[in-house]
Amino acid sequence: MSATDDSRARLGLTLAPLAADPRAGLQVVAGLSVPGVQISAGQAGTRPRDLDGSGRRDLAVAVRRLELEVVGVDAWLDPVTLLDPERVDAAVSATLEAIQLAHDLGRVPVSTRLPEEGGESAIEAMLARASRLGVRLVDHGVPPRGRDVRTLEGGRAASGLLLPDPVETSVKPSKPVRSQAIDGLGIGIDPPAWLVGGLDCIDAAARGASALRLADLSRDGMRIPLGDPDGRIDGISLVVTARTGGLDGMPVIDARRWADPVGGVRRTLATLSGI
Repeated sequence: MSATDDSRARLGLTLAPLAADPRAGLQVVAGLSVPGVQISAGQAGTRPRDLDGSGRRDLAVAVRRLELEVVGVDAWLDPVTLLDPERVDAAVSATLEAIQLAHDLGRVPVSTRLPEEGGESAIEAMLARASRLGVRLVDHGVPPRGRDVRTLEGGRAASGLLLPDPVETSVKPSKPVRSQAIDGLGIGIDPPAWLVGGLDCIDAAARGASALRLADLSRDGMRIPLGDPDGRIDGISLVVTARTGGLDGMPVIDARRWADPVGGVRRTLATLSGI
């Protein structure tokens, strides 16, 4: 299928929540008519140590046969590990392995979460490897390094972009951040994490992001799909704002910790069908 003949929405989907077996998960993705697949470096069967050169080629072939494409690799780590002398080497090594996997699967971006401050030498080592391999490293830290953010507080509705809470929300001016931006490091936005932190993810998306996750946060703090009646995000506004802000990759439907991942994907697709 050529890109011009593909009528599917240009979206990715996290593979790991769909099935314990990644190959079964790929079948689910294909059945949902989502073209992009976000691989997890932490899932059995797609962990870097589980895939030698032949295994990586076989995975790439399996993806192509289903007319899918790998759009990224998740390599989540606890940001604190980069600040702990006893754990930093293991954390960096795991991330470097994920970067190599991303290269072997088509030089796709690697998503991780870095501390707001500190760990610069470890981050520079990861960025250096990523740069040599032509892979983009994307930080989903909240708040991101070197980026002023706008916070949410009680008041009036925030320009119609965030749906009202039981306590309505408004946006107050940016506060200066303490950390410095790191050249070459991308910024990723995961809305539930921003909402937990009381931060305005839509304003951040408007000012540029390298990656965007599609998920919402319920009023009791659970990750839920876009379009859920208990959610807080206007999904169409989020995606349109991010694309206007320069996002050129596929937004990724992030089904991690959803009670019904397949049903949640369908709800998200229906919510975004008007774009």
